[in-house]
Amino acid sequence: MAVKIEKIVSDALGFAHDGGRAIFIEGALPGEVVEYSVREEHNGYAMADCTAVLEPSSMRRSPVCPYYGVCGGCSFQIVDEKDSAALKEEIVKDNLRRIAGIEDLPVFIPPVYGAFSGYRHRARFHVDLRSRNWGFLAKCSSSIVHTEYCPMLTERLSGLLCEGNKLFEEGRAAMFRGEIDRDTGIAEVRAFDGDDEVTFSDRSVTMTVGGIRYFVAGDVFFQSNPSLLPALFDFVRENAVGSTIMDLYSGVGTFSALFEGSGRTVYAVERDKRCLTLSRKNAPSAHSFASDALSWGRKCGKRADTVIVDPPRTGLGKDTCSLISSWRPERIIYISCNSVTAARDLKCIEGYGVSKAQVFDFYPGSGHEESAYLLERRKGL
Repeated sequence: MAVKIEKIVSDALGFAHDGGRAIFIEGALPGEVVEYSVREEHNGYAMADCTAVLEPSSMRRSPVCPYYGVCGGCSFQIVDEKDSAALKEEIVKDNLRRIAGIEDLPVFIPPVYGAFSGYRHRARFHVDLRSRNWGFLAKCSSSIVHTEYCPMLTERLSGLLCEGNKLFEEGRAAMFRGEIDRDTGIAEVRAFDGDDEVTFSDRSVTMTVGGIRYFVAGDVFFQSNPSLLPALFDFVRENAVGSTIMDLYSGVGTFSALFEGSGRTVYAVERDKRCLTLSRKNAPSAHSFASDALSWGRKCGKRADTVIVDPPRTGLGKDTCSLISSWRPERIIYISCNSVTAARDLKCIEGYGVSKAQVFDFYPGSGHEESAYLLERRKGL
């Protein structure tokens, strides 16, 4: 079965039609003619794998990792860093048109990208305590691909894969905490590489980004690619206006910390209490609240000139979008790790238009893209 790839869509999947059915093909690029094998059948569409490239794109390149195609960690090592960022920008634009209904696209600042190798400071290793195997989960599987090297990881994180002793030690600790899959016996070991050392679980280390020192731990989220993070900081700083900032889904205070010493009033809202503990250290002058954004917003009655939102992949949802619209801030800065749900939310935020956007390829080699949008209140509203 051979098809021509029409475009690339979310998760860096090639999109084509075959006999009226939509086919989403992993490992295929726009303009290529490929053969595919169906992995999952759905009503009206199918998920598939590329089995042969009959007419390759000029962008295509060989994967940089020997485990590519077996390990489930990376699925888009078939283009270079520049083309990866450009293709992901096209995905974001397509989602704005199709889902958000924005025909007149906003100004797109050139995408931010960096090297494939050595960029990841955060990792989730998997350890099988029964078979003494370690590495990462295989593609579409709960089995472990034995891994002794990962080019995407920092030197210290990749070094943990060489012998596995430290990973087994941390895996046993996870077992005693009850953090193990009882069916498979596999423990997940989360690690973060800070300025000077690697942390596992809840012990915090420092990570300096753009001159700001953050306290981070292995059991909370912090951006894996700190070398590109200053560019996102610039987007937030340059577009925040007014004396009052509301930082929803604030995590460890990543964005709240940008306004330390500025004299602005910052409200940081985060439901994960562990994240909020670190946020209070990273942004001590912010007014911190342990709550989900919707519940807090309904109760607090606060107002802000700029609202920053950095929701999970599921997005904000209609109720939160409506609530933020009702506050009538001058600007909303929306940070997204899923441009599908971001486009859905942008359509729901009434009274605002997207004036500026930028793509950040924080995870080169994968289908994951990050994007940021500036929403400004329409005149007369």
